[in-house]
Amino acid sequence: MKNFIKMFLAACEVTFFAFSVNAQSVGINATGDTQNGSAMLEVSSTSKGLLLPRMTSEQMIAIASPSAGLMVWCTNCGTNGELHVYNGTAWTVICTSTASGFPGAPTIGTAVAGDTQASVPFKAPTSNGGSTITSYTATSNPGNIIGTLSQAGSGTITVKGLTNGTAYTFTVTATNAYGVGAPSAASNSVTPVAPLAIGQSYGGGIIAYILQSGDPGYTPGETHGLIAATANQGIAIAWAIDAYCGTAVPGGTGTAIGTGLANTNNIVAQNGAGTTYAAGMARAYTGGGYSDWYLPSKDELAKLYAMKVLGFGGFARNSFWSSSESTADFAWGQYFGNGNQGTSFKYGPNYVRAVRAF
Repeated sequence: MKNFIKMFLAACEVTFFAFSVNAQSVGINATGDTQNGSAMLEVSSTSKGLLLPRMTSEQMIAIASPSAGLMVWCTNCGTNGELHVYNGTAWTVICTSTASGFPGAPTIGTAVAGDTQASVPFKAPTSNGGSTITSYTATSNPGNIIGTLSQAGSGTITVKGLTNGTAYTFTVTATNAYGVGAPSAASNSVTPVAPLAIGQSYGGGIIAYILQSGDPGYTPGETHGLIAATANQGIAIAWAIDAYCGTAVPGGTGTAIGTGLANTNNIVAQNGAGTTYAAGMARAYTGGGYSDWYLPSKDELAKLYAMKVLGFGGFARNSFWSSSESTADFAWGQYFGNGNQGTSFKYGPNYVRAVRAF
């Protein structure tokens, strides 16, 4: 009986596998070969493999305090499952440097600067790593100042606490249950600035007006307006030269905000270059190194008076010309003592204050 048992066990060992142990290592194989001395465990076969624990990504992430080197087969990672190893800080896909389940890099958009802040748009990555993205983080360079947005899809992150006058670029990362994914490419460079205000020195002069919704030329999200010269360009100046004081301007003139430049161009085309009349004097002005100054239209001139009421511009209590013609003989002006607008003969003497648009 004893001999039979010994023979049966020996047959089982030959039929199924050889299992050998020494002080240094363990070998499992079907040939009876001695295990490799450099390995604590050697499994050798030409017809069978090693089957690791199989689990979902959620189960893998839930393993408490995994040790570095722990391996599992993630059944719902990648396209058809992936082999993962814990590297001490995160689960990674074996044979790649990509952290398993980490989201891809977002696509950066065009950053827009504000007052001590910037808006950083982005598009969600094409891969969420098999786990829903929970948030995005925009990081500034320089400063590593961050802004976050808690959502799964594309959006815009506002990064606050920036320094006005400093140029910044931004990268965006996505975060899911595995951790933080790769960063996006760097954004365009933007420089936060304080908001513009009436009376502020800017663009070679003083800000006289900032366009509002409903104004001609107003663009949402952009800041545009009028800049007044810092001082008068002339006093006792006629609106046109004598030869054209009774002649309508070819092409006409407008009165609305935004028409002053075209008015000035038409008047100068009629009267010729020179500084003996209002539009020509405004056109010749080069304050701040700019050459696009012009005589304000009727409505633009009204904004200069409103600026004067606020205490800016140093305007005298005198009448100023606009570039808006009333008739062939008359043009619009405004008295800066009380703000009244009226018409005067074109040969009459009024003050000139040039403006430019920004």
